[in-house]
Amino acid sequence: MMKKELENYWFEKGLEYYKKKAYEIAIRCFNRSLESSSTNEFDIWYMKGNAFYHLQEYGEAIYCFNRSLA
Repeated sequence: MMKKELENYWFEKGLEYYKKKAYEIAIRCFNRSLESSSTNEFDIWYMKGNAFYHLQEYGEAIYCFNRSLA
């Protein structure tokens, strides 16, 4: 797989787990997506922040939201 395909694959997997409320697994998938990402990381950081928010890990959530805006 090419780098962009890997980024999309892991992002989509993260969304699947997020929708199932499996937030810890979703975060791991979003991390893998970020490892493959070279551009447009807004969506990844934003969804990772949402997952942390649902886990009530607010400091991590804020960090991710701030990164999504950078």
